[in-house]
Amino acid sequence: MDKLLKGIPLPNSKKLYELVREYKKKYTEHHIAERAKADAEQNIPKEESTESPPFVRQMIHERATLASRIVTQYKKALELIDAKIKAEEDFVAREKDDTSESITEYSEVEEGSVEDSHALKQAHRALELAEKRYNEFYDKFGRAPIIYIPHWVYVIFAILIFVGEIPLNAIVFQIFGENQVMTWIMAFIIGLSVPLSAHFVGIKYREQPPGSISYGNIFKGTVALAVIIAALYGLSVMRQTYLGEFKDDLGLTDVLVDSSFLFFWLNIAVLGAAVMIAYLSHDPVPEYQRAETDYKDALKKVNKLEKWRIKKLKGSRMRKAKLMSKANSDFRDGVNRVSLLKGHYDMLLKEGQELEAQCVQGLNHDVEIYRQENLRARNGNGKPKCFEKELTFPLKLDSFEEKLAN
Repeated sequence: MDKLLKGIPLPNSKKLYELVREYKKKYTEHHIAERAKADAEQNIPKEESTESPPFVRQMIHERATLASRIVTQYKKALELIDAKIKAEEDFVAREKDDTSESITEYSEVEEGSVEDSHALKQAHRALELAEKRYNEFYDKFGRAPIIYIPHWVYVIFAILIFVGEIPLNAIVFQIFGENQVMTWIMAFIIGLSVPLSAHFVGIKYREQPPGSISYGNIFKGTVALAVIIAALYGLSVMRQTYLGEFKDDLGLTDVLVDSSFLFFWLNIAVLGAAVMIAYLSHDPVPEYQRAETDYKDALKKVNKLEKWRIKKLKGSRMRKAKLMSKANSDFRDGVNRVSLLKGHYDMLLKEGQELEAQCVQGLNHDVEIYRQENLRARNGNGKPKCFEKELTFPLKLDSFEEKLAN
């Protein structure tokens, strides 16, 4: 039953109790009696008055408001359950017809799985091309790609270098009094340049023809390495010179000024490690590693599509085989669900109607106390005409009908 009513906000008994308790706390019998006596002393209501006194009208309004707040919780739940009952009834009424439609849908799934083979053909074609390209490299060099460090380790290491270089170089530009924006922009540029340069240098040193040396690659790598070292060295010299000139203003000693050059060697160590990692994580033959990666990715995609297609076909056929035998059971379950929902609807309706009726009964009880105390304190004045009138307010839940016929 909890599953059927999932998502339906049922009335909160604790909250309802709090509402009633707040009302009773405000309108105690003692308070009502005192107000009745006070009104009687002022001849309220008058003997010929047919209209209830202000305090009674106030109690009627408060009781009606209390009832309305109670009804609101029940009304929302009843409307949602009613909507769910109608949906379940509609489902049950069409369930047998839907069985044949479902069989058709499962047949379409099987046909769709055959059509999906077009995507599978494309994946096989891509795998064939990737495998052909990889085999060309393998046949030419007679070996698989030689990679000493996995690619993912290399990527993580490069990211760590990039992240670590930013704050390290930010210190340098802060020394020169640059504003924060320019400081971090320059630190970002240098932090990015170190791993990228190391990547370029490592690849150029690594990419060498089998059995020979590519002087062109060595030259390119050496030039790039020299440029980045020169830039780091120049930056270190500028920093040390600046600190040396203003050491008195900055409160620095000669030892601290000389030790600032250690930033250069620290950058050189990081650059050297990055170059080494880049060197060990790539194959000497250009594009050979990429060919292997493309081949593995294409193979994974084909296997994934084949598994998905087989799983889809298998699931469709199993559901199709069970559908007819399950149809009658589902129909009975649907009827039971509707009956349970209707039963809960009626139970909730009666519960709400009783609480709403109790509000009217409570009103009559409070009004009776008021009238008795008022009459007792009227000092011989006659009974007001309005005291003969029975008081109530409309019961909103009376418009709701029960679902189950007794």
